Amino acid sequence: MERLELIVVQLEEARGMIEKGRVPNLRLAYILIDSVTELILHRTVQAELWNQNALKKLLLSYQQDAALGIAGAAAEVASIESQVVSESDLKGIDRNFDAKVRLLVRRQLLDAALGPVLEKLHKYRNEMYHRDKLRPEVIRPATLIYFDSACTVLNSYRQVLTIYPSDAGPEIRRFTGGKLPGLMDRDLPQRVAAQLRREVGLELPQVRRALAEYLGARLDQMVDGLKFIEDNLVGPPLVRGDALRLVQANLASNPTLDQVRGRKYPYSKADLEQWRARVSALESIDDKDALVSEYAAIEDAFEPLEAKVEDAVAQVDYEVQSQIDMARGK
Repeated sequence: MERLELIVVQLEEARGMIEKGRVPNLRLAYILIDSVTELILHRTVQAELWNQNALKKLLLSYQQDAALGIAGAAAEVASIESQVVSESDLKGIDRNFDAKVRLLVRRQLLDAALGPVLEKLHKYRNEMYHRDKLRPEVIRPATLIYFDSACTVLNSYRQVLTIYPSDAGPEIRRFTGGKLPGLMDRDLPQRVAAQLRREVGLELPQVRRALAEYLGARLDQMVDGLKFIEDNLVGPPLVRGDALRLVQANLASNPTLDQVRGRKYPYSKADLEQWRARVSALESIDDKDALVSEYAAIEDAFEPLEAKVEDAVAQVDYEVQSQIDMARGK
């Protein structure tokens, strides 16, 4: 139970910060949620792969039997090989969040629809951790989504070893009616997940709203970024739509602005409008798995362009700041 208590304490702290609602609190909540999610994934992977050494020895034995032509040995070799993870893959899984997620999805310990969402939320955490400025309209829904996803991961968590310490803290006792956890509390992770989800208000309508707000805010950021480029890029005057072309153009050959305008690109204004329409359509989805799946599909659709816009904005911002510094004599 000590192992579960560490998870519960972090989620409780994150819940309190979400309730405060200010950007600094939400930032800390997001980082805590990411930490506890990776902790649960790590422990689940450990439990799933604990028998790798034994499987490898068994595989070697059956391979030797198969080489001798012993009946049934070849079939056993194929069965065991499907369960064995190579040393290089084990190292990757141990170090990499996404690799943990993909292993657990493959082995049906995580819902396939949840996998891409967790990977994206973890990636966003890495970006958030190194950024000083964040739009409140992005961070709040993102934090709510990640908290809901963490509860989903906790709901599938099964403890390999259950310990019942005599000094269980108030965080975990809150879910056991103030009593010490006992042998009847093996479903405690599931009860904790359900209660936290209720307390934070993460029923389907709230999750749906958070997803729509999150995607909508990111699309807003993309549009604002394109406008920033058009308003600040040094060179010939730009008109609306030029930034969308420029971020996709191959500028290595120094094309003229007219040449940039005359070419076709993968993304257009129509794509931005279509993504907004799909975000609005989330409101009509009443099944959570279908909702998360469509959320991930929308995000997959616009992320390549989002990355190009973010890179271009960073470059233009750097040039703007350099000009300001030069004007100030720095």
